Amino acid sequence: MRVAIMVAVGLALMALPASATRQTERATGTSTTPAIALLSQPAWSPLGSDVPVRVDLAGATPGLEVRAVVHTYVQSRIAFERTLEGERLGSEIGTVAQPVELLPASPEGGRVLTLPLQDPSAPRDPNRLRISLPRTVAAGVYPVEIELRDPERGEVLAGFVTHLVATAPVAEGPLVAEQLRLSWIWRIAANPATRVDGTVTAAFTRSVGFGGRLNRIASLLPAAVGIPIVLAPGPETVATWEAEGRRDSTAAAGSAAIRDAAATHEVLAAPFVPIDGPSLETVGLGTESVHELRVGTSSLDAVLGTRVDPRTTDATPLDAAYLERLRTAGVDRVVVPPSALAPLDDPGQYTPTHPFALENLGQLFAAVETRPELSALLDTAGTPALRAQRFLAGLSVVALEQPNDLRGVVVDTARRWNPDPEVINPVLAGLRENPLIEASSLDELMTTVPPREGEAGPVVRQLVPIAPGPPSVSAIAFTATSRRLDGLASMVGATDPVVERGRDSLLVALTSAWSPATARTRSSARLNHVDNEIHSVANQVIAPDTRTVTLISRRSDIPISILNTTGREVTIRVQLDSEKLEFPDGDARVLTLPSRNTTVRLPVESRASGTFPLRVTITSEDGALNLQQARYTVRSTVVSGVGVILTIGAGLFLAIWWLTHWRRTRRNPLPVAPVPT
Repeated sequence: MRVAIMVAVGLALMALPASATRQTERATGTSTTPAIALLSQPAWSPLGSDVPVRVDLAGATPGLEVRAVVHTYVQSRIAFERTLEGERLGSEIGTVAQPVELLPASPEGGRVLTLPLQDPSAPRDPNRLRISLPRTVAAGVYPVEIELRDPERGEVLAGFVTHLVATAPVAEGPLVAEQLRLSWIWRIAANPATRVDGTVTAAFTRSVGFGGRLNRIASLLPAAVGIPIVLAPGPETVATWEAEGRRDSTAAAGSAAIRDAAATHEVLAAPFVPIDGPSLETVGLGTESVHELRVGTSSLDAVLGTRVDPRTTDATPLDAAYLERLRTAGVDRVVVPPSALAPLDDPGQYTPTHPFALENLGQLFAAVETRPELSALLDTAGTPALRAQRFLAGLSVVALEQPNDLRGVVVDTARRWNPDPEVINPVLAGLRENPLIEASSLDELMTTVPPREGEAGPVVRQLVPIAPGPPSVSAIAFTATSRRLDGLASMVGATDPVVERGRDSLLVALTSAWSPATARTRSSARLNHVDNEIHSVANQVIAPDTRTVTLISRRSDIPISILNTTGREVTIRVQLDSEKLEFPDGDARVLTLPSRNTTVRLPVESRASGTFPLRVTITSEDGALNLQQARYTVRSTVVSGVGVILTIGAGLFLAIWWLTHWRRTRRNPLPVAPVPT
């Protein structure tokens, strides 16, 4: 209820400036150029009813009149599109005119021109418009010129073309055997919402604030209750939006509205940020596109509190390699624009309204194509009410092309959809209980509407080959940073804030949302920031660069002191390497260090005496992140076993020799030389 009240207040305030301006112009007479504009009309009108066409008049002086000229029904979507510009309107079948001063004022603003429709079952009334419906169907779409004119001179001063959707009287039963299924995709996404340092951009804050673009979309969701729409939220967008809601009540209300809508509407799976999958494939980062999709889907699950179906996606651009990559992620249903498909040999005379099989590298996908020509009707020139009516009339034309067949269309919105509530609200109202159109989820449309058939059976289509553009990121730099971040995760844990921020930054660095002129620079800045954060942690694990260790026995321990100032427990790997030492417990040890200085003693065995180097390499547990390399000098005073044996042997030999010599000299003393006289 609170969200609904906020939405209502927001819509009212957003509508104030335009209506206030029009009222000021009429009150002060500042607008002197004659003009007429549509303010509202019914989405469809049964024969026998009075059709109120509410118009806004500017510069309309007494003596002028408003006239409606009704033309014969259009017979195809192409014919309908020509009438939008006032071309080929067809023959006139009736007119209604009323002096400006006699038009009743509406409590909602403007004046009302009533089009009285003749009931075909009632006696003929010359004051009512007699409209003949098509012979094969109980409804038709009729171009109507609404003119502000000078009747004396016969001059049309201003005007526009709208469309009357006329139907048989309601009491006569269903108008068509099968209503046209409409899957309307609402995109709720923005460019990456955070700066390099993780703070939220001012642009995103404005977009989720009062009157912002994303807030406007959220405010429209309560009006869609009971009308199936397809939500296509950006995972990074809604995750940041939810976080913003913790400090801003307007953002919180918008985030809650999306979460409420996700409980009753279909939600499309999406990568964490928009990406160019084919481009990533060309530089060997194809696995990252699958990772983006999986992270995006799980993020939507968590933020929206619902399970997103990972089978269906509308990923674009699309090529054979990227589609195959998506298949490995479990995708088997895709929504594609017509421009992504190779043209058919026989496109047919009617609007494509059936799912089809999409063949790719020997695999078949269920697919539907969007109808951009229908979504473009919401952006044509004219007032919001006129654009809404043209959209509903265009859908009605498609519905009446083959009214006896079960068919469906998919209408997409722009990637950065910026809806006008004065357009969307009349469309939603016009879809309620519409006799020709039934809103539907994509899942229902693709499940219930039969696939397109050709002369040889079900239609199988292919993607049109594309030339992928350059990626927004250096594959070498991305891979290197990603490996270092994996190393940090093995060292401090995957849930460490530095690691989580780094993961998000890597996901954002792959986005295709940025302009080509700045994409590389922005992505490089993200990678550099991640590297700086990694090194800020890694540099706090410190060991002496050099040290001298003396070994006095063949088997001994070498003490290594490591200082951990990260403020968290870390797991590291110590690698030892020396040609003169052996390591009984292995040359590598994985150690978990508390946040303080720790001395570990590593057992070694000396192979020889002397002085020689010991290389100590400290890395993350997985070895991907190099923390420090040290060179220790080892002095060994230990004599080897062979040396001891040789020394003892030499000593024994000398002892025996001296003993033998001493004994020999005692038995055979040397003669004493005579003393000369």
